[in-house]
Amino acid sequence: MEPSRQVVGTAVLRDFPLRLWAEAQEHSDGVLREFALLLLGQEQRDGAASAPAQLVALAEMFTTNFGQLLDAIQQERLDALARGEDRIDSQVPMIDGTPELLGQVEQVLTAVDEYCQQGALLALARPPEVKALTDWTLAEVVAQYGGAEPTPWPGPF
Repeated sequence: MEPSRQVVGTAVLRDFPLRLWAEAQEHSDGVLREFALLLLGQEQRDGAASAPAQLVALAEMFTTNFGQLLDAIQQERLDALARGEDRIDSQVPMIDGTPELLGQVEQVLTAVDEYCQQGALLALARPPEVKALTDWTLAEVVAQYGGAEPTPWPGPF
């Protein structure tokens, strides 16, 4: 983790929907794979501002700086799925500067959705229920960073 990015608290994602999360993971893994392959095949003619380049760079930054934290969160969720649970109260460490970082994530995901909607790839934009989960997750973490109490996932399981 970056020295300037210290854990300052923990957000709790109440009733976090595990099957929808697994669908979201599968979607983002597929998009990331396709974007990485796309970037290998081009000479960066779109530059670092392209949605594929932004997503790949963001994923690399998260893996490099927060890999252990992300692995622990993912393992907790996978274990709960393996036990047959459909939801958990998922704990997410918050780092200094979380709102700004998650704002960047939201911008990149919006650009990725727009890029995917152009239809030039196999990857599609996030399905509405996956986007809703992402939006809720980002909003919950930012709100709790500011001192709000956790609210449960309002959607289907």
